[in-house]
Amino acid sequence: MDCAWLYRKIYKASSYIIFSHLLERLTALIIVMFGEMIVGIADYFTATSFSIQSILIFTTVAALFFTYIVEFDHLINEHQRHETGNLMIYLHYFILFGLSLITVAMKFIDDAEAHPRFAVTCMYLGFALFYIGLTIANYYNKVKVNKTVVSIFIHKFARIPPLL
Repeated sequence: MDCAWLYRKIYKASSYIIFSHLLERLTALIIVMFGEMIVGIADYFTATSFSIQSILIFTTVAALFFTYIVEFDHLINEHQRHETGNLMIYLHYFILFGLSLITVAMKFIDDAEAHPRFAVTCMYLGFALFYIGLTIANYYNKVKVNKTVVSIFIHKFARIPPLL
C-alpha cells in the first residue's frame, strides 16, 4: 500500500505556523537589536561629545526603527494562512545583519584608528541589507508597496502633487 500521500498530508499540515506569533517573536528580536544600536551610539551623547553629528546619528537610528515598525507592525498581513514562515525568518537575517553593520559603522565613524572607507562601506552595506529585508517583506503585505502606493502616501501626507 502506498502511504506517501498520507505522509505529505501530515507533513504539510504540521509545517504551518501561527504567523502572528512568529512575526511577534522576530519583531521582538529586532527591537532588541535596535536597543543595542542605542547602547552603541551612547558615546555620542556625553556633555563633551554632543554635537550635530550626535543628532544626525540618533535621527538615523530613529528613522530605521520607524521604517521597520511601519512595515512589520502596520503593513504586514498578520493573518496569513498556509504559510510556513520560512521567508519571514530568512528576511530577518538581512535586517539583523544590516542593523549590525550599521551599528559597527556608527561606532567607527568617530574612531581615529578605524579607516573611514571601512566605516562608510559598513554603513552602505548595512543600509542595503536592511532595505533588502524590508523589500522581501513586501510579499506578506496587505497592500503591495510600489511606485503608486508611495506616490499616494507622499501626496496625502506631504502635500506634494502625485507623480502619476
